[in-house]
Amino acid sequence: MLLLTTLFAVAAAGPISMSEPRLVKEELGLCSPCIQLSEQGINILLNQILNVGVVGGCSKLCSAIPSKAGATVCDLACIAVGIKEFVSIIEKADLDPFYFCEQVKFCPAGKDDAAGQIMAITSDPASGPASTKFAINMQFQVANETGVGEIHAAIKGPAGFQSISQGFPNTGFKPGAYQVTLNLDSTPNPSADPPVEFPTGSYDIKFDVCQGECYSKHPHSIVLDSQHGNFTITN
Repeated sequence: MLLLTTLFAVAAAGPISMSEPRLVKEELGLCSPCIQLSEQGINILLNQILNVGVVGGCSKLCSAIPSKAGATVCDLACIAVGIKEFVSIIEKADLDPFYFCEQVKFCPAGKDDAAGQIMAITSDPASGPASTKFAINMQFQVANETGVGEIHAAIKGPAGFQSISQGFPNTGFKPGAYQVTLNLDSTPNPSADPPVEFPTGSYDIKFDVCQGECYSKHPHSIVLDSQHGNFTITN
């Protein structure tokens, strides 16, 4: 049976999104809020450590996170492992939110035998003029259960197109067949910075299905599969 699944996004994606937020499993507790600290949040903490230090302890360090929810998760993680270990984890994480959250014990580490493959990538419609809303479906099969990870999507196109790339975290998949839908709004936005244009031509979309952060060097990070699809912008 094919399961339609949805993912929770770390940040706004501009013209792309992937369904509605996927509800985090209760047993994962603070895992989802921790991952949503994102690379940006970890980078803020790293800069705070390098430029200001940790005088004032966990609450002072975590107050650098702009969002109240992010600062709260940061403070809980810091208190749980202690300020010295927390700083060490931030420095070792290399901006990888999955590894960071595993190290503070907010997310369980995935198993090293996680396995799966992408079965099909299709676009609905396959072609259309700029301003078309494309639904790009990716079907994949999980053979061995995965831990927390991401499905990463990257879109490249003709000259004049600004490439789009974003990871969509998930809480892991049990063995079975799944489908996710990437929604792309190809409406040009010349006032954006940088401007968003969709020139006529063929577009390549690459999906990576990963446990942990895609292409991370940290333990338990696995690229289960990587495949390409395409769609066309017409005159």
